Amino acid sequence: MKKTLIALALTTLPVAAMAEVVLYGQMKAGYEVSSTKTDGADRGPYQNGIADYGSRIGFKGYEVLPNTNGLKAIWQVESGIHLGNSDGQGDGWANRDSFIGLQSDTLGTIRAGRLSNNINANMDTVDTWEYNNAALGLGKLTRTDARYVGIAYDSPTWAGFNFNVLYSPRDNVNGNDRQGEYDTGIGSGEKYSVGLNYENSGFFAKYGFDYLKNSAVRDAVVNLDGSISGDYKDGQVHRVEGGYDANNLFVGVAYQYTKNTSSYVTGINDYSHKVIGDHKLGLDNKGQEAALTVGYHFGNIFPKISYAHGWDAKVEGEKVGNTKYDQVVLGADYDFSKRTTANVQAGWLREGNGADLTNDSGKTKTTAFGVGLKHTF
Repeated sequence: MKKTLIALALTTLPVAAMAEVVLYGQMKAGYEVSSTKTDGADRGPYQNGIADYGSRIGFKGYEVLPNTNGLKAIWQVESGIHLGNSDGQGDGWANRDSFIGLQSDTLGTIRAGRLSNNINANMDTVDTWEYNNAALGLGKLTRTDARYVGIAYDSPTWAGFNFNVLYSPRDNVNGNDRQGEYDTGIGSGEKYSVGLNYENSGFFAKYGFDYLKNSAVRDAVVNLDGSISGDYKDGQVHRVEGGYDANNLFVGVAYQYTKNTSSYVTGINDYSHKVIGDHKLGLDNKGQEAALTVGYHFGNIFPKISYAHGWDAKVEGEKVGNTKYDQVVLGADYDFSKRTTANVQAGWLREGNGADLTNDSGKTKTTAFGVGLKHTF
C-alpha cells in the first residue's frame, strides 16, 4: 500500500504542501569476496568486505493544477546512500534522478533536471542481480546506464507501447566551455537519448539509443601539457532487450552495440595502452555483447542463472584479438516479504587482455561470491 509520509525536515512547510510529499527508497547491502588470476601470474589475494548495492532515498510529490483538466506539477529529489563507504564513495544530495515537470494522463510528461536515459530507467531487465563486484552481475553490459542533466519527454502508454526522448545541452555537460573559449574535451558534447518500450501479458521488448557528441578521439595525440588533441568522433549506444516475465517464469535476453564510447575492454579506455608511432589511441572503438538470464519462482525462492558474452572489440577499425569476455552468474533470491529480499550468488568472469600490447595474450579470471539483503520502503 502506498504510504504518504512527512519528513521531519519538511515540518516547516504548509500542511497542504506536506500532504503530497512521499518518502521512498531502498536499503541494500551485503558481503562480497573475490579473487582474480591472470594467466602467467599467481592468483591475487582475496578481496572481501561489505558492499553497497545502490541504496537510495527520495522525496517526491505532485500538485493537481486547477482548471487544467487534471494536469499535475510533479517533482522528485533522489539521493544515493553508500552503506559502509570505506571505498571512498561519497553521498550527495540529488545525485540520482531529480527533477521538476508537468504530467498529463493523455499528453504525457515533460521533466527537467538530472534524468536517466532509457537504458537506465526502463531497461536492465536482464540484470536481475544485486551486487557491487562486476563478476556478480551484468555490470559490464550495464555500464552504459547513464544520467544526464537535461529535459525529457515521456509519452503515455498506448496498447502497451510508450516512448521517451532526452536532450542534454552541451553547456550542461561542459560548464567550463559556455563561451567556446576552451577545448571541449572527450565526452563533453551534448547528448541525446531515445527509448521505445513494450509490455503486454508478461512479454516485454525494449530499445534504448544514446548519441554522444565528442565522445572519442581518433589518432589522438597526448601533448606535453597533458591535453589531448585529435579528430573528435561521436559515440553511439544501442541496446535491445526482450523476454517473458509471468507465470513464475522469467526469461530475458539483451544485445548491445557501442561505438566510440566506453568499452568493456579496460585497456581501450586507457591512453597508456596501444601506442602506434607518436599516437596513442583513444576511445575510438566498437563492441558487441549479449546476455541471457533465466529464472523460475518456486514460492518465495527465485533461483536464476545469467550468461554474458562480449565479442573481440575493434579499435581504429581493426579487430583486436583476445579482448572478448565470458561471464556466468548463478544464485537465488529469497523473499521474506514483499519488501524484504535476501540474495546469494556466485560469479565467474573471464576477460581477454589483448588491448594492452604489453600483455597481448592470456586472460584474467575473476571468481566471486556474495550474500546480501534488500529492503524497499
